[in-house]
Amino acid sequence: MRRRKPIIAIDGPAGAGKSTVARLLAARLGYRLVPTGTMYRAVALALRRAGIAPRESPELRRLVESLALTVVDGRVLLNEEDVTDLVRSEEIARATSDITTLAAVRDTVTPLQRRAAARGGVVLEGRDTGTVVCPDAEIKFFVTASLDARTRRRRAELRAQGREASLDSLRTEILVRDAQDTTRVLAPLRRAPDAIEIDTSELTAEEVVTRMLAVMAERRSLPGTGPMQSSRLYDVFRMAATALLRVLFRLEWRGREHIPAEGPVLLVANHASLLDPPVVGGSTPRQLYFLAKEQLFGIPVFGSLIWALNARPVKRGGSDPTALRAALRVLEQGGALLIFPEGSRSTQAELRPAKPGAAMLAVMTGVPVVPVYVSGSGQAWPPGRWLPRPTKIRVTFGAPFRFAAAGRGDERKQAYEQASREMMAAIAHLKDTVTARTEARAQLSAVRGKS
Repeated sequence: MRRRKPIIAIDGPAGAGKSTVARLLAARLGYRLVPTGTMYRAVALALRRAGIAPRESPELRRLVESLALTVVDGRVLLNEEDVTDLVRSEEIARATSDITTLAAVRDTVTPLQRRAAARGGVVLEGRDTGTVVCPDAEIKFFVTASLDARTRRRRAELRAQGREASLDSLRTEILVRDAQDTTRVLAPLRRAPDAIEIDTSELTAEEVVTRMLAVMAERRSLPGTGPMQSSRLYDVFRMAATALLRVLFRLEWRGREHIPAEGPVLLVANHASLLDPPVVGGSTPRQLYFLAKEQLFGIPVFGSLIWALNARPVKRGGSDPTALRAALRVLEQGGALLIFPEGSRSTQAELRPAKPGAAMLAVMTGVPVVPVYVSGSGQAWPPGRWLPRPTKIRVTFGAPFRFAAAGRGDERKQAYEQASREMMAAIAHLKDTVTARTEARAQLSAVRGKS
């Protein structure tokens, strides 16, 4: 029977960041967190306190079966004692690698984890949550990272605890842990065949969560992440506006099949006129979300209207974290977002370089990007003109493409700049295609007129 809310399983090797990511993801979704690795650490702590060796024995089995192991608000309680922070030591981590190979421990802990996840609406993180604990989980992620990245993270974690360790020693410890986890007979660490792999080496935890939410929205598997709520008012206005635009400007569109029917998508278009948002919206089969300058939302009645029609405010000039979060939210929930990378209106004849906002969204989320070229809108209603004039407008949609995740620092900045250039190049290519098609049509008409 399908659960009302799904199970999300996150597995990966030590140091890949799965614990931090799982906690953030659970908080964003309002789901319960089940840290399976911490549960095993709690068992290792109990064995150490009792002085029982980490090997199969009747004594070990009796102790493990007597433990009261529960998870409350993402915290692990051992016999009603919160041991979540106590088990973060390196000694307990090493002992945990030994006990996870024991059948007596797994026979007790795995059923507890399954019961905690059974109702859904839960995020599990560990090394076998998607392969052994909950192989029926609706969403599975396998997070990984380079050895160097994992080593640096481990040293940072130790320094936060006031401890120092050399990179070489930590690298060796991680390699040993990897060998133990991947070669053990019981529930070895491995990627589930249906798991989505994410390399976190050059991503922040927030960027990993954003990418996960976008993937989930694209699959439309999670309540609250996709699809976006449909607006009846938007549909009514779109029908009326499209009919009016086709009468006044003989609006035409081409390439709508390139727009994904569902899931998150970023549409990037040139911007020459105030007509661009309605003509692109009227030419698109899906409801679009827009970013508009915040001053428009201060206009009585009009501001409320454009909000109801899926517009969201953005500050002009400089970065706007609130707008970025709003845009990310649209994509996380499986929506279609329209952005004009140039930022402000340009002339129809010349495309301006792109601002970084659209590129940041595309690189951070990895969602499909559909280039759009609007021709004729600049002649129909150019900046400075009070009223539009009846000039033909065409909207052309190009094939979608995606951008890979970026690194850090200068590498990330370069990735955003490259993505910006590629977006504008795709729009320019559509512009050239439309121009060539228009010229060919004019030449054909001239030939026919002479004949």
